[in-house]
Amino acid sequence: MINMDDKLEKVNFLGGYLASARSEQQILDMAMHITLDILGFDHAIIRLLEGGALLSKKYIGFPREAADIIIHLDEGISGEAARNGKSILVEDTTKDPRFIKGVENCRSELCVPIKYDEKTIGIFNVESEKAAFFTESDKSLLETLASQMAAALAATRLREELAKTEKLSILGRMASSILHDIRNDIHHLNISSDLLSRKDVPPDRVMKLAALVKKSSDNIYALIEDIFEFVKTGKTTLAKKMEPLADSLEPVAEQAREFGAERVEVNLSVEPELTVSMDRRRFRRVMLNLARNAVEAMPDGGTLTITAGHVDGVVEVKVSDTGVGIPKANISKIWDLLFTAGKKDGAGLGMAIVKQIVEDHGWRIGVESEEGKGTTFTVRMG
Repeated sequence: MINMDDKLEKVNFLGGYLASARSEQQILDMAMHITLDILGFDHAIIRLLEGGALLSKKYIGFPREAADIIIHLDEGISGEAARNGKSILVEDTTKDPRFIKGVENCRSELCVPIKYDEKTIGIFNVESEKAAFFTESDKSLLETLASQMAAALAATRLREELAKTEKLSILGRMASSILHDIRNDIHHLNISSDLLSRKDVPPDRVMKLAALVKKSSDNIYALIEDIFEFVKTGKTTLAKKMEPLADSLEPVAEQAREFGAERVEVNLSVEPELTVSMDRRRFRRVMLNLARNAVEAMPDGGTLTITAGHVDGVVEVKVSDTGVGIPKANISKIWDLLFTAGKKDGAGLGMAIVKQIVEDHGWRIGVESEEGKGTTFTVRMG
């Protein structure tokens, strides 16, 4: 027979294991295994309290139909132990009217509440085919095991709740960032609509504006799909493929000319035949955010320059402006969520979005700026 020192060693081992367990099933499996080793029971069941009733979560030696019985707090030995929060040791079940038979030949029973912060969350019930099989020492050991289980179960449930909260928080931030970009596209639609309503717009300009309207509309639909995808799967997936860089940057330059009106000159230079593996739609979000920020940094006019080419064997895209620049104290903060640097209509989302998309691609982004002279953002795609 296993001696008390060995039993205590196993109890301590269980406590250490449960402290690192990551799921309810891991906790219940190991608790049942160690308890069998320590007490040598014939049948055992762990029930957790849900909706005012004790539901089976783990059992050994019980037939399925017995384990599936739902026990209320006014029923049986288990119900009483859960209701009163006190252990019950029965030496002879045939003489105890509270006993609910789950298996044949059960003669003794030990039931302890699983309690956390003085609140019962379940019961641990062990049975033997021998009368007076369990001792007061066994009761103390099982109570200790139950306390360890309770703490581990509470920690696991807390982690799950925190994970849900974090997912909701991420969803909220993602939705905010997407709505930020939808607002940009709606702005483009409004500008294009205003221009299309003018009678003096040349035909070629009408075609470009019509194309811009379609692109913005398509992007709005795609952004909304991003939200639906995240709600269903908890993440968004990059749709990467090899893309000609010019095909992505030319529409960005065109849109920059629209929201830069007449005060900003937009120059684009892309190395010929340059292709990159990317999610084209999300890359467009990055470039549009950078271009819009550049235009807004030049309220009195200036030059926006977008260049793309190989530098030291890596493709680099640079977005430069001749605007007001970024104060040194703000350089390290511009990537922070909700940091607006005093922009009148800023939501503090644009640059956080840029950084996230760049890093999701496995790229890097850097910034150089001098107050009064301008800013350059560099995306290194490798």
